Amino acid sequence: MVVAQSLTTVAPLMDLIAFITTAALFAYGALPLAFLLAFIATFLSINTIFQFSKKVASSGGYYTFVGKGLGARPGLFTGWMYLIYTWLIVPNEAIFFGALFFPAAFQLLTGIALPAVSWVFLTLVLIVFVFAIAYLGIKPSLKYSLATGGLEVLIMLIFSFVVMIKSGSLNTLSVFTPRFSPTGWNGVLLGMIFSVISFGGSGTPVTLGEEAKLPHKTIGKAVVTSMLITGITITLAAYALTIGWGPSQMGSFGTQLIPGILEGKTFMGVVGAAVLTILGVNSFFNSALSSFNAGIRTTFAVARDGILLPKRLAKVHEKFKSPHYVIFLNIIISLILAIPVGFAIGPQNTFLIEVTGVTVAYFIYHILTNISLGVYFHRIKELSILKHIIIPAGASIFFAVILYYSVIPITFPVSYGTFIILIWAIIGVVIASVVKKETIRKSSLFFAYETKGEIK
Repeated sequence: MVVAQSLTTVAPLMDLIAFITTAALFAYGALPLAFLLAFIATFLSINTIFQFSKKVASSGGYYTFVGKGLGARPGLFTGWMYLIYTWLIVPNEAIFFGALFFPAAFQLLTGIALPAVSWVFLTLVLIVFVFAIAYLGIKPSLKYSLATGGLEVLIMLIFSFVVMIKSGSLNTLSVFTPRFSPTGWNGVLLGMIFSVISFGGSGTPVTLGEEAKLPHKTIGKAVVTSMLITGITITLAAYALTIGWGPSQMGSFGTQLIPGILEGKTFMGVVGAAVLTILGVNSFFNSALSSFNAGIRTTFAVARDGILLPKRLAKVHEKFKSPHYVIFLNIIISLILAIPVGFAIGPQNTFLIEVTGVTVAYFIYHILTNISLGVYFHRIKELSILKHIIIPAGASIFFAVILYYSVIPITFPVSYGTFIILIWAIIGVVIASVVKKETIRKSSLFFAYETKGEIK
């Protein structure tokens, strides 16, 4: 069940048929290199979650990890950053599904163009689905994810091998170099911004720390297992898509809304494209649901403190045992960030800005968690230089370099997302500085199931 939470939040099929285009806009034919490096960076950061989960389990997740390592105020700031991260994911995925993916896929398969305003209805369908399932509690959500998550990986592997086999002599490892990036490493690193978010969500099982069985044993293993599965699958798919489209032709790939479906039709026929579309729709719903589940649990932990959010939000439904007030809050935020913002600046600009914001927030709280790991294990006198210092530092350097290239040079509308998160971070620093340490120390930030010994 915990693996399902991680696997379906990453939603590898959704990346293959849709999200991968944003990375291709910058990396071009070096797309596989961007994804390989993003996989390595993300996998290195997963070590931090794995190590922390041996000792600490809480719905606060990263919020609690940083609190245990760096202390009260950095922990509170991390909770603040995770809030914006989780609040942006569902509207971001909903608007991409409703305004970009589904209308294009529907027209490709049927020849019928949907009305321009249909994106509003389709976006609402996904958000309402997420609300309804989450409201019923975590168990129905995880069962749904478990039943469909493995099927995504299977169809991706089939698609990738079909494309590679049919491409024959066109297969080349040169796509794992900057050769096909018109701007060299700059394009590769910008592509990594959107490649990393394709692996984002692999750490969401940490939010099940108060619900999973034997969390000190299961959560870390689930995160590593799902990261290996999705990392290898998505990187392989990025390679297949690039080879199938043509490394030197990837400029046109990035301008397509559904290049994965187009290649599915080319290499697997209309039936293959239809199967990819159907499972792709499910992938969007799965990812949004899993992301939402992780988000409401962290929001619940934050609200339980009564510092960043009103404490009265931290109530659980008597029948379904779901944090229904927090669910209502997150759904309202999703609706606002999807529909009104989509009308104001356009669905595609909304998607690009919000997905950049998600990625930048992800970098910031992961870097803080990586730093916290060494401090925490030094404090409990179990420090390993390799596991707790070197590997986390490597991941942080990766993220810091990518973060730099999200601002330099300034690229609009993408850079708007970065600036929004930086403003949010400044507000978070002010809040964390004003709140008394004693108040934070009494909060759920420091409530966690801890173990003294190493979990074998």
